[in-house]
Amino acid sequence: MQEPPIAENTVLDKVEEVVQSAPLPSPDAITDPPTIDGEPVESPPPVAAMTLPPSQPGALPVEMTVQMAARAMYPFGWTNRNLKRAIALGLAGIVMLIFLWEVQAILPPFLIAFFLSALLDPTVRYLEKHGHSRIRAIATLYLAGLAIVGVFFVFVVPVVKDQVQDLSGNVGGYYAQIQKGADGWMAAHKALLSRINIKQTSMADLLNTNPLQSAINDTLGTVTVTLGAMASKAAWLIIIPLTGFFFMRDYPVLRARMIAMFPEKYHDQVDVVSREIVDIFTAYLRGLAKVCALYAIVATVLFSLLGVKYALFLGLMAGVLYAVPYVGQLITGLSCGIVAYTMTQHHAFFFIPIDAHSVQYTIVVVVTAIVVQNVYDQLLYPRIVGGSVGLHPVVSIFALMAGATLFNVWGMLIAVPVAASIQILLTFFFPKLTQKPPAYLVKGGL
Repeated sequence: MQEPPIAENTVLDKVEEVVQSAPLPSPDAITDPPTIDGEPVESPPPVAAMTLPPSQPGALPVEMTVQMAARAMYPFGWTNRNLKRAIALGLAGIVMLIFLWEVQAILPPFLIAFFLSALLDPTVRYLEKHGHSRIRAIATLYLAGLAIVGVFFVFVVPVVKDQVQDLSGNVGGYYAQIQKGADGWMAAHKALLSRINIKQTSMADLLNTNPLQSAINDTLGTVTVTLGAMASKAAWLIIIPLTGFFFMRDYPVLRARMIAMFPEKYHDQVDVVSREIVDIFTAYLRGLAKVCALYAIVATVLFSLLGVKYALFLGLMAGVLYAVPYVGQLITGLSCGIVAYTMTQHHAFFFIPIDAHSVQYTIVVVVTAIVVQNVYDQLLYPRIVGGSVGLHPVVSIFALMAGATLFNVWGMLIAVPVAASIQILLTFFFPKLTQKPPAYLVKGGL
């Protein structure tokens, strides 16, 4: 004869009996939660286990686990401790932002030092791989930098200083010569100028009634303000090298701590992506420095062969301004053209006589400077700089224009590495971008 099934009330009574008889957690267990690596771990609610008799003869006993208490949960699955921690971190972040805003005037040298430390870290790691300690590798870089700066100040700065002083002392005479030549040309071509709605008969009238005058004044004012601001930052010459040394020494630890702020499951990905971005900036700036230095050398040699006055100053200026697309080429062409036109009788290539205030000679100098820079743009720049960032030429051009629109000259300087960094992030989040498209789609597109 079969035994009757267990009644539902009997099961409920059994569950209630087990729950009431389960021991409560001790005070020690409440005040000292378990930890992992020093971090507290949220304990699950206490549970009670029980075994019910079989409901049918021959059936196995039924094991049940009863949750004794439910913990109050906040949105996103947060506990009370999570909520308090989030509020504390938010308040600390607000206080930190307010503090940084109040001391923003002194932040640039420290940010520059940290940025340079990140850029030089690949070189430091390279020296470490070849048996140097990190301190010794950093000291080697500092000694090499001091040697380069020392050679520059001993052999280059005195010559450039004399040329700049001579140029500034003759600016008034150069302006008068240019104005006299321009007035003569305008008088001889009055009919041509009237066809393009230019009715002024002298350069002075043209500049005073033309937006060019205000543009020149604005440019000169900006240059003056910039030079004054740079002179007032003399203390940076001490702060940046000093803080840069400590940043480079502790850079691996600082970088590891910043990566540790991300969830642990993303540590490897953040490590790879951040290193790739730093390598992109390093390769770009290293390649740009090479191109600028080569262009400065070539421009100085060419100006010297052409017999242009202040060849060393103009060559160095051309090399520095090469880093600024479009604007640098324009300033270089105007500067060397003005100097070439104001020169007296001299010789080009040591034996070709050149008349004073020669328009043909001026055109040759300007065209030479523009052609050389375009040769660098087409041949050397893509291979040395563009190849280091892996950007498509169209993307590079768009990045330059976008940087100029958003941040003017500074935006143009950092546009290419920023675009390359965005490309790295996109390929990380969308890996299919790195894969070749199917052959049938490519064929159909063609």
